[in-house]
Amino acid sequence: MDKTLYKQVKTQRGFTYSYYYSPPAAGQPTILLAHGFPSSSYLWRQQVAFFKPLGFGLVVPDFLGYGGTDKPTDPKLYIGSALAQDVMDILDAEGIARVIAVGFDRGSYMVARIVNHHPSRVAACAFLAVGYTAPDSAHKDAIAKPGLMPQLVGYDNFAYVRFFVQPDAAEIIEKNIDSFLNLAYPETSELWRETMCVDGGARAWVENNKRNPFPAYMKPELVEHERTALLTGGLTAPLCWYKVIFDDARAVDDAALPLEAHDVTQPLLFVACTRDPICVPVIWDTNHEKYAKGPVTRREIEGDHWVLESHAAEVSCILHEWVKGLD
Repeated sequence: MDKTLYKQVKTQRGFTYSYYYSPPAAGQPTILLAHGFPSSSYLWRQQVAFFKPLGFGLVVPDFLGYGGTDKPTDPKLYIGSALAQDVMDILDAEGIARVIAVGFDRGSYMVARIVNHHPSRVAACAFLAVGYTAPDSAHKDAIAKPGLMPQLVGYDNFAYVRFFVQPDAAEIIEKNIDSFLNLAYPETSELWRETMCVDGGARAWVENNKRNPFPAYMKPELVEHERTALLTGGLTAPLCWYKVIFDDARAVDDAALPLEAHDVTQPLLFVACTRDPICVPVIWDTNHEKYAKGPVTRREIEGDHWVLESHAAEVSCILHEWVKGLD
């Protein structure tokens, strides 16, 4: 990522956001790329390298709590409407009317709330690994209901979240950062199934400073980049993206949306990761059947969660073919 193309803007809420921006060539659309946990805009470097020479505009923020962006530690500041407005402030600063919004992991939640609150600013939306998640005013969100997922996928695939929202989670992770990174980027998806998807498993792994080999795509320089970024900014703010799930402020915020705003009328792309034991595709397929009212394109990648690293070229090609078909 070219550091000279990073900019900053102060949002209406008073937060300073850092974001990468490359303007579009004449006639080309602008793509918004939304990262998830525990990443930053750097996650999209390979897609930026693919799309920039083709003339696509690119907006790639460090979202609240990450990278060069401010890092408040109150989960209430991470409600969907507020985060979506922050992104609108970035787009307005650059004079961008509409984007093709692409999300990965918790970035998919970001894209979903932009679609809900500002549908006129989204020409189309793509969801990688994690699909569209509708507003959840009654706290029926699958992550917040630990008994729900075993009925759908056969096991407690979101068990790790109950560690992430504990008061001491950030301290434990920062103390044993290498163990956490081993868990976050597992050599095989079986490790997630045995730890992240078992009640208490993620906490036990990190707290006991367990280690495991990294996958081939996690080169030493990438591991060091992730370690440095997380220790520099700390984990307290990034974990707010999970804590807000359980906060009443989120329910109130979601309840303010009319039911018709829950539907997605824009073209939707879902890229399913067939070996992801946490973000199991059937969860999002179910959501898309219910809420997607426009054309839906579904593609599969034979990989685990981190396809932006392990299958970067395939992801870029899938996105490119879909975007070309939107004309």
